[in-house]
Amino acid sequence: MANKLLLCISASQATAARWRSGRLTDCTVFENSEAGVAEFRDYAATSGNTPAFVIVDAVEEDYRVETLPHATGSDRAQMVDRKLRQYYRGSPYAAASLIGRDSSKRRDDRFLFSALTNAEMVDPWLAVLTECGLPVGGVYLLPMVTAGLVEALGEKTGNVLLVAVQPVGIRLTFYRANAFRLSRLSRSDTAADARDRAVIDEISNTRLYLHALRAATLDEPVSVVLLDHADELGDTTRAIREDNPNLQCKYVDRAAIASLLKVDPELLALSPSVLYLQLLGARVPSNNLAPVKVTAGFQRYQMRRQLLVASAAVAVIGIVWSGYNIGEQYTLQSRTEDVARQTARVNAEYQKATQQFPTAPTTAENLRKATELADRLRSTEARPQGFLEVIMRALASSPDITLTELGWQYRPGEFETGAGAVGATGTATPAPAPGVVGSAGRRQSGLITGQVREFRGDFRRAIASINALAEDLRKDPAVEHVRVVQLPLNVSPKLALTGSTTDVRTQANTAEFKLLVVLKQST
Repeated sequence: MANKLLLCISASQATAARWRSGRLTDCTVFENSEAGVAEFRDYAATSGNTPAFVIVDAVEEDYRVETLPHATGSDRAQMVDRKLRQYYRGSPYAAASLIGRDSSKRRDDRFLFSALTNAEMVDPWLAVLTECGLPVGGVYLLPMVTAGLVEALGEKTGNVLLVAVQPVGIRLTFYRANAFRLSRLSRSDTAADARDRAVIDEISNTRLYLHALRAATLDEPVSVVLLDHADELGDTTRAIREDNPNLQCKYVDRAAIASLLKVDPELLALSPSVLYLQLLGARVPSNNLAPVKVTAGFQRYQMRRQLLVASAAVAVIGIVWSGYNIGEQYTLQSRTEDVARQTARVNAEYQKATQQFPTAPTTAENLRKATELADRLRSTEARPQGFLEVIMRALASSPDITLTELGWQYRPGEFETGAGAVGATGTATPAPAPGVVGSAGRRQSGLITGQVREFRGDFRRAIASINALAEDLRKDPAVEHVRVVQLPLNVSPKLALTGSTTDVRTQANTAEFKLLVVLKQST
């Protein structure tokens, strides 16, 4: 738990204590005077930047329970702020807290309004805290911190009246169903000879006041809890029981208080305020009366702590992440070394095994290049099936044409009509051009040699049949172009007419021709 400086202010004195490691330490009582304020200044100056929390035990206090229409957000805040200005216009120390909702059909909100009407009582002490640079976390009325004591007592009855004798009077605080309803500090005579009668009278007056406020009727059972921090009220407890036989009265001495709240009994002997400082240190209530200008330093203090906590969290995450990365780095480095050792072992085994291999006819590099060249040649291999299919489609529509010889080649350029090719007659195929590897620039071409059946010397009909065959070949989408290399009769106008009509060849029954066919490159 965070360290705190706790201060309880009353009309006669102020009690200060430091809260460290979940317990009160260094309790000191100061008189409520200029000299006491000066002594407190020296005390606070040694507290560093510890936040301070203040409770006030004063007669000048006011409590109101009001029912307001149910609202949320800014509407509720504005409505509550108007009520605070209406009730406590002259006091800067006022607050409102939601305590529940009404049981009627409207389900209105029920608020507890509380205020300290004498600001001059706390201003000198708060000025000392500000002067010493201590952030003020809040200012609270003393009854607001006693809810923790009621819970610790574990009273089963619905109405509980806490009674404690303070240096300036008798403090009576009423709880209904464990919820605060009313508190009053009476400036009665607390001398030993008159104390019993004063406590009995104040209990009776408080019950009448509760009845007038309709907070509790006189017929309702009330459990009176008498808090005795100095072990001086044993006779008072017996007097209360004798005066009100029907009134339940529970006596809680110093030892019981110390056991319930886990506080040092010697500190309780210093001042009754120690009891309330212990409750304040254990749990800060929500009814903070201090205005924003008083708690501004505490807000900055909280923001700095949050930033520090966030920075520490980021630093821890960074350290953890860095440690994780370093661990991963070591792991990867270890794995790399293991792989390197395994690789070295495998290479050594390989070298040992290769020493037993027979001597290769050439180097491994030459074998690799030969393999790659074979793959490339295999990928560019072409066959004459496509070319033959083109020729067969054209001959199907020319029954009077007979194919006598066919030459085919796959290389750059056209078929050389003067050279042989692999064909029906078995002539040799020319080799590819030197230095040409792959299919770039290559195409299929061939030379068709045939004759016209039943020629009977009719050159006109023979030439027409040959041209029809050439035209059918040109129309094929796989053919790039067709050229007539030889006709049965040379009809060129540049050639001189020679020969005799009685030549034997003119009487032959066939007419020979030659066609050059070149396919498109993609075929």
